[in-house]
Amino acid sequence: MTDWFQAIYALLNEKRSFQRSGLHRVPCGIGAASCSCSNIATSCEFHLQISSLQTFTRYPTNGTVIHDFDGSLHYIDENGRIVSYDGTQYTNGFTEAATVDGKTYRPFIAVNGRSPGPTLIVTENQRVIVNVKNNIRGQVITIHWHGQLLQDTPWMDGVPFISQCPLTSGGVFRYIFKAQPSGTFWYHSHVEGQRGDGLLGALIVREKNAEAAKQSCDYDYDRPDLHTLVLQDWWPQPFMDVFMIMHSAGRHFPSAVGELPVIGSKEYSTTVLPDNSEHGDLPFYSALINGRGKHSSIPVTKSRLATFKVDHKQRYRFRVIGGQMLFGFQLSIDNHKLTLISSDGFLIQPIREVDYLIIYPGERYDFILTANGNPANYYWIRAETLEVNVTRPNAPPYPSLRNSVKAVLYYSSSREPSSSDYLTIHSTRPTCTTSSPCVAVNCPFRQFHKSYNIKCVNVMDFQLLNPTPRESMPSSEPSPNQEYFLNFGYSGREGQLPDNINGRSFMMSPKPLQLQSLFGSLNLTGLTCPTQRPNSCLDGCTCLHVLSLPYGKTVRLVLVNFGIESHSIHLHGHSFFVTAVGYGGYNANSGFVSTTNEALSCLSNELDENSFNTTRPCTDLHWRKGKRPAVNLNPNTVRKDSVIVPSGAYVIVQFVSSSPGYWFLHCHLDPHHVDGMALVLNVAETLQTPAPLGMTSCGDFKLPI
Repeated sequence: MTDWFQAIYALLNEKRSFQRSGLHRVPCGIGAASCSCSNIATSCEFHLQISSLQTFTRYPTNGTVIHDFDGSLHYIDENGRIVSYDGTQYTNGFTEAATVDGKTYRPFIAVNGRSPGPTLIVTENQRVIVNVKNNIRGQVITIHWHGQLLQDTPWMDGVPFISQCPLTSGGVFRYIFKAQPSGTFWYHSHVEGQRGDGLLGALIVREKNAEAAKQSCDYDYDRPDLHTLVLQDWWPQPFMDVFMIMHSAGRHFPSAVGELPVIGSKEYSTTVLPDNSEHGDLPFYSALINGRGKHSSIPVTKSRLATFKVDHKQRYRFRVIGGQMLFGFQLSIDNHKLTLISSDGFLIQPIREVDYLIIYPGERYDFILTANGNPANYYWIRAETLEVNVTRPNAPPYPSLRNSVKAVLYYSSSREPSSSDYLTIHSTRPTCTTSSPCVAVNCPFRQFHKSYNIKCVNVMDFQLLNPTPRESMPSSEPSPNQEYFLNFGYSGREGQLPDNINGRSFMMSPKPLQLQSLFGSLNLTGLTCPTQRPNSCLDGCTCLHVLSLPYGKTVRLVLVNFGIESHSIHLHGHSFFVTAVGYGGYNANSGFVSTTNEALSCLSNELDENSFNTTRPCTDLHWRKGKRPAVNLNPNTVRKDSVIVPSGAYVIVQFVSSSPGYWFLHCHLDPHHVDGMALVLNVAETLQTPAPLGMTSCGDFKLPI
């Protein structure tokens, strides 16, 4: 039989097989950009190989195995072509070279030979089976399914030493979970630093009734294999190396990468947002969209950027994933307005005529792009940090530092742009005027200063498109003793304490908390955090921070930020309703955040009224008399799993504790999370589903399909 006939025969056999069994074994070989499960299957099986590779290097492969010891080094020439150093043409039988930002030659973590890994596409309520093989020498890994609820399978959440033992080198772990809810999600490592090194990818859960979603949101095409953007900030070294330089000495010298700084070297100074809150704990180096970008020192003709094709006059659903480690990005597309339709997987009532979409680490947004531009032109897609220079001028609007990454939007009537075509693209940023202000969605502060001519549409302005059934909603008021104040403590690079929640810097358990039914109860004496109130951990504690919640109660979390930098807070295992936001005070002349929100106070006067805590943690908050805010909770109240908590502000979220398990809650800015800004919610311990017996040892685990 010919190769063509064999391929067709194999596909027909595969289709017959999953029509009989309901199981679709999805082809997802080395280098595949996306892997889609049939919507008529009941179960979808994928295989992911995790490898440590080198940028600018092609590796021999047979389509299922990468020979990572025999790579060939490449570079980008003046015409944007990828050329090998030895002049040999390496095409068939080799992986693509990861050119990242056109400059950085360093190790990265690949999923099936690429980073980001393949986009996995399934349908709501399908059973998802993912076999993960760790090929990295000397490193453990896990995979977290960010935003998926994992009801009754909390041991599939992928957090090391909370939900599972990490997967050791050479090991295999089989994740099995139900795809719920529908929307835009992603997978990534939960081992410190690894997602910043490339271990991440998109997970798209299509609506069971895709046509209904298309009609209600008014678009023509939903092609997650073609129109998903994964945003990343990128670093010249493995992320934990960069983090440790800053963390160990509180200082960073960008000119001395990998060497001891010379006396007198210029030290990095933290950058700020337009409200003067801190933003760049680490210096921006470069950024990527779908694994591609351009370092500022590289000519544009020697870069390779992500491209996205559309047909003129058609309407497309685009999906954006905040995979970055630290920086928030504002996304825009030259000469095109956006219509926001989804946040963290939940469809929202459309927000139209959007110029800027601001997305922080962990968040996801879907928007509709109407392809109404000139089809002969190319257009920049920009993801730019919000960093500004507040010293020049000394009054707003403050100029952007222009730290950004670009991709290209092009129309099907034009050819895909080459590197030389980048020189012909005209920059047409949104024009914001007093009479026609721009619209920015999801600002990490209340509003831009009026001089920017930018209007913010923030999370409390969102409304669900499909109302939540009353029986699935929490009550307006929390159940007795179920209101928790969580102060996310960050005191800056010069701070005297590690990052913390209520003064408690998180320390992992020696064995997975979720597996105590198998290991036996853990002896955590001396590890768990002190619980006495008030005044515990005033000088900081490093401990295993666990909050135990009863089953089926309305839980209210008051997420508080009395620090000097915004946070992006993510909760595993649940989505929450965002019911109130209270901002700090802002200086009318400068636009700078100047005071914390007046509604909150620390017990025993631990914190001076309305000041930022940079020296001692606020460990026990309460509402000031008469200042308890009203909450907005109704069937259209927006639901999320990741939310920005601005500097000086609080965000109230509520949910029903309906999913028993140990669930991680943490800041998704990785320097903060790694440094201890995290805790565990232990929901209904006596009702938790016991983990499968095969998870008793920290090694291979393959739950039977």
